[in-house]
Amino acid sequence: MGSRRSLSDQHDTLRQAWARSLVDAVIDVAPLDLVAAVVAAVADAVAADGARDAKLIALGNVDLVQGRAPAGGWADPWLPGLVHEQAVSAASRSARGAWYTPQRVVEGLVQFALGPTGEGWTPFVVDPTCGGGAFLLAALNRLSASGVEPAAAVAQVAGRDIDPGAVAVSRWTVQLWAAARGVVVADDEVDVAVGDALDGPAEHWPPVRLVIGNPPFATPLRSGAIDDRAARFRTENQELLGPYADVAAMHLLAAARGVDPGSVVALIQPQSVLSGRDTTALRDHLSSVAPLHALWAAREAVFDAGVRACAVVLHPGGLPAARPRLATGPDVVPVNTDHSAATETSSSSETDSPAPAWSALAAQALGAPTLPASMGLAGGDAPVGRLGELVEATAGFRDEYYGLVEACREWVDEEAEPPNRLLTVGAVEPLSTRWGTGTLTLGRRRWTRPTAELDVLSPRVRGWTERQMVPKLVVATQSRVLEPVIDRTGRLIPITPLLALHAKTTDLDRVAAVLLAPPVVAWAWQRWFGAAMAVDALKLAARQIGELPLPTDSGAWEEATAIIAALGDQENTVPEQGWAVAADVAAVMTRAYGAAETVTDWWLERAGRHANSTAADPAAR
Repeated sequence: MGSRRSLSDQHDTLRQAWARSLVDAVIDVAPLDLVAAVVAAVADAVAADGARDAKLIALGNVDLVQGRAPAGGWADPWLPGLVHEQAVSAASRSARGAWYTPQRVVEGLVQFALGPTGEGWTPFVVDPTCGGGAFLLAALNRLSASGVEPAAAVAQVAGRDIDPGAVAVSRWTVQLWAAARGVVVADDEVDVAVGDALDGPAEHWPPVRLVIGNPPFATPLRSGAIDDRAARFRTENQELLGPYADVAAMHLLAAARGVDPGSVVALIQPQSVLSGRDTTALRDHLSSVAPLHALWAAREAVFDAGVRACAVVLHPGGLPAARPRLATGPDVVPVNTDHSAATETSSSSETDSPAPAWSALAAQALGAPTLPASMGLAGGDAPVGRLGELVEATAGFRDEYYGLVEACREWVDEEAEPPNRLLTVGAVEPLSTRWGTGTLTLGRRRWTRPTAELDVLSPRVRGWTERQMVPKLVVATQSRVLEPVIDRTGRLIPITPLLALHAKTTDLDRVAAVLLAPPVVAWAWQRWFGAAMAVDALKLAARQIGELPLPTDSGAWEEATAIIAALGDQENTVPEQGWAVAADVAAVMTRAYGAAETVTDWWLERAGRHANSTAADPAAR
């Protein structure tokens, strides 16, 4: 499997490099003209006896430059789509959220989407945003492998796209596939047309079908304003789609609505769709009317978009899956895991049963450990309590950030203690800080011992800052594990996006123990998978800290609390010592939640070289 994947990697890399070099070499040529020349070269190479499509071959009116043949030769119907993607400017692709999907991902997702239902079923296949026709090609290959004749297979696929150029490329791609099998297909025999899938399916399509593809990733947050039709669709469905819902999520809703029971919808999505606030109502709704039956998540960036991708496979009108199938990696490799369907309580009156949490399933596909039912993530009993019972979490916003940047000063008095210490995310480590021991970056400047001159702050920002100057915890959450440091003197000032957790002084060590618990990190990663930029990172808002579950074994909890308390003042604790104590606490807190030692091992692997203590040795626990 590993060598096959490596060869596939090489093949994709070589073809992309060839497409880029071709685009760079042929200047002053419109993208569609260049693709047409590639189509002509492919048509000439794949033409079989009696299937020489003179119309396609005649498209070649551009000099493709001698010696620029692609690796593997011209007889490859995937080439036009690849060249089209490279020929369109990166700025244009980014604005539309349109990205080329590698062949191995496309073929793997077609196979994965059909799964057990594909046996003996040759569905009508629709790609609602067909781009260069990659998913249509994979569907044609699957239909052909199932015994469908080439001409009949072409009649069983359809595509739509709002880009006329992409539609032309997709149509050519389908015709090239047929020509390679000895069949000439006329333009009007290929059901690929300009259209917006958000307007609903074509009337002549059968009601039961496979809808599969890679819709555009575009939100006002990332790619500027979305187009007018998408904006209207979001407004028409504002009870299900928040103001920053991705266009990909809109296509997911439209596809699920546009098919009858017995259909399958499998669309690539940004991982943020799995747990984002703006798609909460959408997930709840789909769990009722189109339950999730399979999910693919990749740790790798499988295409050039600046976001990580996943794919959800829905069965509109079907029953919920007892165990949704999972897959991962660029080759869409099935994951054999004994996962329990995590639950996400539905607020919809349409169902009385909880729906599987998409975020938890994605994290499980990427190796999240199994957690006790008592933690309330995978069903079973509710946890004994939530961290919100002990803390009140807060964070600054833009005003606080920029105010503190302006007020930042380097403390230069070696003999006196600074009145306060400004902490950035890079300064916080578990049970320790790097303040005064390394270089920190704030406001595009480097600091070693940054403090805040409170007198220069505006009254509102100064009031917020002074409210934070009490004993508390400061927490960095945008990392692979939660990293709390206890501020026993009230001198630490957290800068956004650090969180400040206020609690009784007697509870500070107990709260730190909860945050260092490996089962809590695993719980949070599964609950909010997809929220962070990095696939393995956590990103918790202040309100979410309060949702973290408390342990069931109070004795082990107190044992871990005592370990932290013995560390004493953490302002001057070196990070190496903080990590070592954190690892010892992690092992004890895994017991406090009733989880297996493998959860501690998982936490230690995420912590990496930092967690250097005897807790890393199972025999020492």
